[in-house]
Amino acid sequence: MSDLQEKMQEYLDNGARLGWLIDPLEQRVYIYRPGQPIEVLEDPPTVSGDPVLPGFVLNVRELW
Repeated sequence: MSDLQEKMQEYLDNGARLGWLIDPLEQRVYIYRPGQPIEVLEDPPTVSGDPVLPGFVLNVRELW
């Protein structure tokens, strides 16, 4: 997981505005946004892409 977290930070450092790191084993979603602390959601039903991806919603429960 630490390798994936480092890669996600690299994406942000290179201009990504939003990143979701999904851990299906722990049923967690880590949300990465530039200049903000990493947000961790425990077993969320969905994840919204707003405001970067307006109207996009991922049904995370389908991944577990």
